Amino acid sequence: MLEVRNIQSSYRRVPAIRDVSLTLKQGEIVAIVGGNGNGKSTTLRAIAGLNALDGGSITLKGQNLSSVPAHDRVKRGLVLVPEGRRLFPRLTVEQNLMLGGFTTNDPHKRQETMQFAYDTFTVLGERRKQQAGTLSGGEQQMLAMCRGLMSQPDLLMLDEPSWGVAPKLVTRIFETIQQIRQRGISILLVEQNIHRALEIADRGYVIQTGRVVMEGSGADLLGNDEVRQAYLGM
Repeated sequence: MLEVRNIQSSYRRVPAIRDVSLTLKQGEIVAIVGGNGNGKSTTLRAIAGLNALDGGSITLKGQNLSSVPAHDRVKRGLVLVPEGRRLFPRLTVEQNLMLGGFTTNDPHKRQETMQFAYDTFTVLGERRKQQAGTLSGGEQQMLAMCRGLMSQPDLLMLDEPSWGVAPKLVTRIFETIQQIRQRGISILLVEQNIHRALEIADRGYVIQTGRVVMEGSGADLLGNDEVRQAYLGM
């Protein structure tokens, strides 16, 4: 599904990620974990085409995306739900969802995905005519994830989906990530809640100072003493 080889990206000539490589197979959940400021979000932004590459390559379904603009990557099945949600706060829940589906020509798929959103998060159905900016943090995150699904992605990248979400809704968010995978959609996940992320991940990568320093199955990384001590406080 996705192959990232030795990508590098900078902010104002200051390297943010260096030689990051990872792979993701069809139907997998893969987590990228590590401390704050180590390049996790930059990696997702580079894959999405929002940060320019200084080197390396990105291949999706056998096609090289390295020079493909971000909006065309969405059309090819690669969608990022960014940190902070980036909703249109003055538009309604329904309008935000419809905007997420603007690349989809099949009205039946749009309607089916919107119904999935309303069935999965009943509060969104109840508030479909309510402005997105008036929702709680958790409800906004639900909407952001569903807006990403409206583009009919093959690969959905989620950047900190539990950020700013009340603890009682965090479990619901992670359950939904697993439901999305059951729809045949691959997931690349960056998440501050490392324990929860590795619990549901098939595999994971640990990034430190812009480099991948460790990789393995989610279970193996959860049981690794270095990971437990550095990130889980155990």
